[in-house]
Amino acid sequence: MSDEDVNIKFRLLDLFSDLDENELQSIESWICSRSYKEDLENKKKLKKSEKLLDKIGDAIKKLVPFEAEMSSEQIVAPTIGDQADCNKVNTCHVDEFLYDEKQVTKLVQQGKLKRHYCLDCHSRNVDELIFISHSMSKQALQYIFKVLLPKDLGEKNVLDVGSRLGAVLYAAYYFSNASKIVGVEMNKDCCDVQDKIIGQFNMDINRIKVIHSDIMERQDIVESSDIIIINVLDFFVDIEKHKEMWYFFKKHIKKGSYLISNRSMADTLNTLDIYEDFLNWLIISKPNQLENEVFFDVEDYSELFLYIVN
Repeated sequence: MSDEDVNIKFRLLDLFSDLDENELQSIESWICSRSYKEDLENKKKLKKSEKLLDKIGDAIKKLVPFEAEMSSEQIVAPTIGDQADCNKVNTCHVDEFLYDEKQVTKLVQQGKLKRHYCLDCHSRNVDELIFISHSMSKQALQYIFKVLLPKDLGEKNVLDVGSRLGAVLYAAYYFSNASKIVGVEMNKDCCDVQDKIIGQFNMDINRIKVIHSDIMERQDIVESSDIIIINVLDFFVDIEKHKEMWYFFKKHIKKGSYLISNRSMADTLNTLDIYEDFLNWLIISKPNQLENEVFFDVEDYSELFLYIVN
């Protein structure tokens, strides 16, 4: 037996040792049925498409500051909700689309990124920085289009509210067959970055586009969209504007559309003290491609929520 074979068996045995008897039988059945081969091919395809997003991420890094926050953006820490503990001292923005956990660890090792800050200028009294991201990770985006949403989006329009650097748009472009993919972004510099990436990677501009606008001035786009993706907005709008936006969405998002957010709507609306006005507006939907959950650690995506507009 070669050293390589020994290493492979060691890794498998290390994994299997944490499984109980029922789990081992399930794995044995899966392997013996040889259906794992099809699953393996699909996993490889996902990894290949993820590498394309890696290339896009590398291109974006050359266009934006390290923190991936434009100097022209108005980004203010929220005063209510689950991110109200964030401030300029204890919070660091690390864009998950640009830097995954392995890359973050490498940056820390290189001294380019810190995980702690000093509480009172004495070296041992430190606390962990809060890492936030204004983008979703590549894996979370794959989960949206390969697990949560239906497989066939051929006649559907996807809208990303506050598209910033375009992560959702690129994922929709490469991970789905959606016919129209639109990002609406208030910041012109962010729009310029997205337009450059779309051109650099020769994406079909008849299928994907970015619009420089306040979403509340484009009800036409909202009303024509079938899938609306909204990342947490707390850092970009004040409380009153945040409330106005949700009343706007309630009025203009058409019935039967999918709404995806990275925080439960109950939490968002309760924090804004408007939950009762939205009772029965949304129905929680189960994932449409449950067969693909095998490719993901589902617990990592427990903060992604899929709703159908009622």
